[in-house]
Amino acid sequence: MSTSDYLLYTGLFVAILATQLGTRHPDGKRLLLPVAITAAIGIKYLKALPTGTAPYLLEFAGLAAGLLFGLAAVALIKVRRDPGDGRLITIAGWPYAAIWTLALALRLGFAYGSTHWFTHQIASFSAAHHVPPATYGTAFVIMVLTMIVVRTAGVIIRGRANGATISFQKLRIAR
Repeated sequence: MSTSDYLLYTGLFVAILATQLGTRHPDGKRLLLPVAITAAIGIKYLKALPTGTAPYLLEFAGLAAGLLFGLAAVALIKVRRDPGDGRLITIAGWPYAAIWTLALALRLGFAYGSTHWFTHQIASFSAAHHVPPATYGTAFVIMVLTMIVVRTAGVIIRGRANGATISFQKLRIAR
C-alpha cells in the first residue's frame, strides 16, 4: 500500500467518525454519503475481482469481517426518534469509535505487516495458493464497503422501526 493509500483510508476513517460521533440528526443524504464515497474509492480496486478458489475465499473473508464489524457498529450506535419533530437521532460514543478504530488498525496493520514484517510468508502463501497481490486490497475494500453498508442499513431500519422520519430528498446541485 502506498502512502497515499494510508492517507486516503485514514482520512475516510476520520471523516466517518467526525460526522457520526456524538448526537446527530442525519438525513438520508448524510447516511448514504459514506457508502457513496467508499464505493467511488472501491471502483479502483473492484474493477476486476481476482478469481480462483483462494482469492474468492479471501474476498469472502473480507465480506464476513465487514459484516461482523458492521453489525458491531450498528449495535453500538443508539438510534432514536426525536419526540419534537419525529426526525432520526443517532448517538455514537467511544465504543462505536473503538470498533471503527479496531477495523482500521487491523487493515492498516496487515497492509504494513505484509510489506515490512511478514513479506516472505505472504509471498509464499500467495504463490502456493495462486493469490494475485490485488486480492488483499480487494478483500479490504469489500470489508470496508460491507461495514459501511451494514451500519447504514441498520441505522435506517432501526430508525424506521422507532418511527423516525428520514428524508431522502434528491441532492440538488447548484448550477
